[in-house]
Amino acid sequence: RGAMAKRGSPLEDEMGDTKRPRNEEPKLHVYEPCVLLPVAQRIGSLVEVLLPARYLSCESKAVKQRRLWGTDVYTDDSDLVAVLVHTGHVKLKGAVPKTPLLVSLRACPVQSSYPSSDRNGIKSREWSKAHTGASFKVERCLQHTAGSVPEPQLSLLRPGPSRQMPTSLYPQEPGPGESFLVPPAACLVVFNLSNEPCYKYSLALVADQATFPSRWTSTRLRREVLYVESMQRRFELAQRGTSAAGFDTYSFSQVLSPHDMDRRALEAHGVPLPAEQVKVLHSDVDWEELEWGPCYLRLQGIEYPLVRLQYVPLTVA
Repeated sequence: RGAMAKRGSPLEDEMGDTKRPRNEEPKLHVYEPCVLLPVAQRIGSLVEVLLPARYLSCESKAVKQRRLWGTDVYTDDSDLVAVLVHTGHVKLKGAVPKTPLLVSLRACPVQSSYPSSDRNGIKSREWSKAHTGASFKVERCLQHTAGSVPEPQLSLLRPGPSRQMPTSLYPQEPGPGESFLVPPAACLVVFNLSNEPCYKYSLALVADQATFPSRWTSTRLRREVLYVESMQRRFELAQRGTSAAGFDTYSFSQVLSPHDMDRRALEAHGVPLPAEQVKVLHSDVDWEELEWGPCYLRLQGIEYPLVRLQYVPLTVA
């Protein structure tokens, strides 16, 4: 919802630990949306984060979605911009400021709970369940005038319970004759395992496109099947029935011969595919069990890396 340490040369290994020069400063972490802050391995220490000015706008999605958990001390997957607004260090305006910010964070251990509070026009979220990461609090926030902004270093989000919200789109109207649209930012065409064009996987493509049920992705799967792919495997997510409580249930299966299963073969076999064409990995899945990440799907504790995606209408063989 860690950084890898490089092994030193054999000579350095024999000599043991070497002292770092006193004038050498730790490398700054450059903020990027949906990238975990590097505080888990530095409990009790200060972590310097450079926040580029382009993210300091009132159009920040993280602020509008209230992507933060806690008060004063926040979960390490809370968005830094939303946290700074909540603590009062930043007041977002329509115009983007000219200079970035240098934020000092104190890495803190996991808290038993993260209470909610309403401050400075934004209400943080509450989290009382187990948190497998770390926490942080803001020590100071200054304007950064030391020169150019270094290149960001992207990292994957930490495995474990996630509070990522894939519903990152604001209400959008589909075109004539369409019920769902492809956001322009997510319209990246690649080729799938059967050498046919499809979309590159993006959270925007699995997000609800509005708050009313007819534009929910779960509603879309009542008339379409979602196929997602890793580098070597294809998976099928299909609506299969209704639970005793009246909610839709789904199956998540691996397609056995993805390289031969092009669009014509799919229509010939029928969508969703028959039992002999798939290996069921998870059955009777509730929609809330599907945890969508920026490059993965986590389901019942298992993480599946994703790179491609396509929706296929239901058919009859």
